[in-house]
Amino acid sequence: MSTVFWIAIGLIVLGACLGGGKKVTAQKGPYRIDRPHVIDPDDYECSVCHRRFREDRMVCPYCGAGFTERVKDEEEFDLEEDELEDWDEEDRI
Repeated sequence: MSTVFWIAIGLIVLGACLGGGKKVTAQKGPYRIDRPHVIDPDDYECSVCHRRFREDRMVCPYCGAGFTERVKDEEEFDLEEDELEDWDEEDRI
């Protein structure tokens, strides 16, 4: 079990080192980045102050920026999904 844990941590660190894989193109005005998760509730990020929040709203609760668009970043979802699959494989052994 500890091997899978360290592999998962390594994948997360590797993803962070490679720039996070954000595929955000040039936007007009402030936009909200939707970050879905496998088990945890989804969260959102403001493109202006880069703070995360849990409420599904079109105005940043921290800096007050009004979002004109929404962009989905599924990188964390994919990492979590891969981690769960690895745990399932280990349980079958």
